[in-house]
Amino acid sequence: MFNAGALIMAASGTLVGIGGTLAFYPTQGQLSAAIASEPALCAKLAASGLEIPSPAEALGAFRRAKNTDQATLRIGECSKNIMGPGVQCAVKYKLRTSWKGEGDGEVAFSRGPDGWQAVQLQ
Repeated sequence: MFNAGALIMAASGTLVGIGGTLAFYPTQGQLSAAIASEPALCAKLAASGLEIPSPAEALGAFRRAKNTDQATLRIGECSKNIMGPGVQCAVKYKLRTSWKGEGDGEVAFSRGPDGWQAVQLQ
């Protein structure tokens, strides 16, 4: 049977949770003021621009990520990775050298302690 009391309590608890979250969420003005008062809070971009792996470094990272030594990779345009550290690049790739056509995709690259790492995004 339907329990209206339980539904009301669940709904009110959800609203209180949402309200508490929004109360502590900073506004654009608060963020701008904090950054203006302490610029070190912002991550600094490299003076020379984005750090992009060389074709050989990108190929090595891609082959390790795909666990194959037959993959080929051609890097296109790269931009800052919006989902994490490093860059994301448009690529053309083959996982096997015997395949006729290349696939199109996006690969994220970031430099770690062991060298470049790759993750295929699409």
